[in-house]
Amino acid sequence: MKVYVAGSLFNEAEVNQRKLEGRILRERFPNLEIFNPIDQPFNENKQSLPTPIDIYEGDTKAVEECDIFIADLSNSDTGVACELGIAIYTNTKIIIGINSDIRIASANKYDVPTVGMNHYILGAILKHGHFLNSFEEACDKLEELLSK
Repeated sequence: MKVYVAGSLFNEAEVNQRKLEGRILRERFPNLEIFNPIDQPFNENKQSLPTPIDIYEGDTKAVEECDIFIADLSNSDTGVACELGIAIYTNTKIIIGINSDIRIASANKYDVPTVGMNHYILGAILKHGHFLNSFEEACDKLEELLSK
């Protein structure tokens, strides 16, 4: 089975998180084929300047071919949202969305709004997949789903 790992990768923390997720998935699920965009050659060297079409075509092909789509939705990354739409449209078997923002747990407990999540994206995840609060929870859910 093929896994696509979606998430922002535009600063050091995001790059390190995507690399960590790839390592964890490969260690925990050695029988799965992992496609992690951060591992693509042009992402190792952003100065290689891949064209937007190269990025779109490569990532879209991988999303279309995946059986499992895992997306970090903690940031408002429109590319990740687009990939999620493709995963839903192509009837990906397992879709897992993660928002690890620690403020989500207490967002509705204050007198004023503190943090939120786009309800369209949240609705898409809730209708077509599983919404979780950490990458660790996502791995546990994936393990549960694969054992069925």
